[in-house]
Amino acid sequence: MIRRFLTLLSLAGAVSAAHAASSPDSLRYRLPEISVTGTRLGEDPLGLPMAVTVAGARSFANSRHFALDEALGMVPGVQAQSRAGGGDLRLTIRGFGARASGDKSNSSTIRGIKVLVDGIPETDPDGRSALDLVDLAAASRIEVVRSNASTLFGNASGGLINIETGARNGPASVSSDNIVGAFGFRKNSVTGILPLGSAWFSATASNSRFDGWRDHTRSRTTQFSSVLTAQLGESSVLRLLAGASSNKFQIPGALTQQQFDSAATQANAMYKSRDERRYNRVGRLGLNLVTDFGPHSTLEATAYVTPKVLQRSERGTYRDFNRYHVGGGMVYRWRANPDGTGPRFTAGLDEAYLDGSILFYNLADGQRGDSLRTNKREGADALGVFAQAQVDLTDRLQLTAGGRFDRQRYIYEEFAAGRLAATVGQKLNLDRVTPKFAALYRVTPTHSVYFTLGGGIEAPAFNEVDPPDTLKDAYLNPFLKPMTSLTVELGAKGYRALEGEGLLRRVSYNAAAYRIGIRDEIVPYNGGGYFFSAGRSRRYGFELGGEAGLANSLALSLAFTWMDAKYQEYSNELGDFSGNKVPGIANTMLNARLAFEPKPGCMAEIGAQHLGSYFANDANTLSVPSYVLLNAAAGYRVEAGKLQVQARAGVNNLADRKYAASAFINPATAAFLEPGLKRNAFVSLGVKLLP
Repeated sequence: MIRRFLTLLSLAGAVSAAHAASSPDSLRYRLPEISVTGTRLGEDPLGLPMAVTVAGARSFANSRHFALDEALGMVPGVQAQSRAGGGDLRLTIRGFGARASGDKSNSSTIRGIKVLVDGIPETDPDGRSALDLVDLAAASRIEVVRSNASTLFGNASGGLINIETGARNGPASVSSDNIVGAFGFRKNSVTGILPLGSAWFSATASNSRFDGWRDHTRSRTTQFSSVLTAQLGESSVLRLLAGASSNKFQIPGALTQQQFDSAATQANAMYKSRDERRYNRVGRLGLNLVTDFGPHSTLEATAYVTPKVLQRSERGTYRDFNRYHVGGGMVYRWRANPDGTGPRFTAGLDEAYLDGSILFYNLADGQRGDSLRTNKREGADALGVFAQAQVDLTDRLQLTAGGRFDRQRYIYEEFAAGRLAATVGQKLNLDRVTPKFAALYRVTPTHSVYFTLGGGIEAPAFNEVDPPDTLKDAYLNPFLKPMTSLTVELGAKGYRALEGEGLLRRVSYNAAAYRIGIRDEIVPYNGGGYFFSAGRSRRYGFELGGEAGLANSLALSLAFTWMDAKYQEYSNELGDFSGNKVPGIANTMLNARLAFEPKPGCMAEIGAQHLGSYFANDANTLSVPSYVLLNAAAGYRVEAGKLQVQARAGVNNLADRKYAASAFINPATAAFLEPGLKRNAFVSLGVKLLP
């Protein structure tokens, strides 16, 4: 399969292209000037002892701008797939989050990965991340931390994704991007940037629809995001953030192998008969203040509130959720020298609280019935305190040590129908300390190597603490433990601009090899009917990301991942699975893109993506086949005075390959395959006006 992939890529190279190579904000050009804010340390990637990738907006400009998977394809270690071609994603980093796909797992949520938008968590206190407020039309860049981020962010064994939106400065402008594509796809967005003296205001509003290529996959999304950045004197910066989203989509469900082979466009019959769907309405208000106290100290404070109204037809019931997610935190940074050299110290705390009511009704022809079956409250609180110190032993060698304490609490109350008094209630507390040690050595100013030893924690999501049916008097699973991990990682990264007339003109790279030992891995049982803790598992992996600027205006980008994930000690009443591969985790991923930009504004590119096969159950009897997909895009931009017009066109899945974009893990029935999007084309017309 790898040989086939490389053959296809070499053939594609004869006609292909580079857009990301010209990106002024991409990693390969301006590494020393990038500050990775999502790490809570605010350093350039070469100075961070962890695997970090920064994608500028131009690196994913030639996409449909529909879902986050379109921006993460060139990040090694990340498996991002649109489950039905829409916004419902399957997203994992180094295998974390693989379990969040199942018949009874929550659709359109991911696990084990901390997701931030402008530094405000999209991840709930129980570890679930919904992407309703993530809009690629508003994203200016995306930071991905693949190393274990638990020491700084708590419940995030799989790392961190931070989406930055809005303009920090620049001239006033208004722009509009309008995309239409196959299967009823359409997305229209408008962005405005307005300088206000020492402040800048930017806002993006977008509306998208997708009729879907499978039956029962229609979606409708409206999103709004805004950022006001104000310079308060010489030492303080204030950011006010506001956003909202209305996201409604149908869920087609999984197919059996026979259904997948014969008619992949069909929906799961049960899902369609119940009209399984989600209707999420989410708002957000956030504040971020950064203040310098002289040349050595900085204090950052963040506060936010995210109200949510969620309605679902799911698992034979109609469900009304009314939730509010509130939180905040403070981070203090001290540095011995203003230029960032010498000892540095970071400490902080954060807390997030989620609470609200859930009403379960009977389902009548896919609609809410008149019988209230369950009235309950679910709450989760996550409190974390962390500290980290960095010392430069020499002008090249840096040591880092730190740790974090997390307290995770779950609250459950169930009320009798028609009464206000609680009839039952339980609480569950989970505490954990995670340590970190790292060393980084600057081989040259533009090349570094690092070693990291870090602990990780991943608390179960609220639907995962539901007890088995056999525990009649339990409402929170007393046997489920937080998943803990220890990562040993060795990495190298750097960049270089080459002189002369050779083929290679510039290159950047990042490589990482790791071993992750996991205790109490959270495993879905009976399609996610409930979850329990496996004994021990381990993962070995290697990641390589690179970008090369070539002669003749060509550029090549590459992201390769190899990972071997196995259970070491794991058995239950269904058997002993020790030595089996952990389901949902592919052994190999290889994405590549070749791009051509003969002159500014004129570009073309072709890309290929390979995902290796993997198992869908603990017994390793259900296999999801590997695939290779080809994509192509081209665009042209013209400018006339203060008017800029850009036209783009692209085709995804160029060869119309049938493939499984996702799979249910440990399915309760024979249906486990979720077919991926067929060949689809799109065209875009963008207009930007500078007053």
